[in-house]
Amino acid sequence: GVAKPGPLDRMLSDQKLKADQAQAARRQADEAQHATLKADNCLRAKRSKTALDSGARLSTTNAQGERELLDETARAVEARRLQSIIDSECQ
Repeated sequence: GVAKPGPLDRMLSDQKLKADQAQAARRQADEAQHATLKADNCLRAKRSKTALDSGARLSTTNAQGERELLDETARAVEARRLQSIIDSECQ
């Protein structure tokens, strides 16, 4: 015959269920955090792209901490970079 599950079997089964539930909760929290970060990245990139596309004079800070105006080449590079962020984060 088949042995009836004893208290140890039930305890192990309960522990596995709790571990599975905890793992699912962690995964859900990670996914929610990831979605929030994606939405934030999307919004920031869209705002930056709007500013860039407006034609306003934009500057950046170089490694020495000095402000530098973006020239047309730098603007084009930044526009491509922002568009790639928008493409990947704004879905």
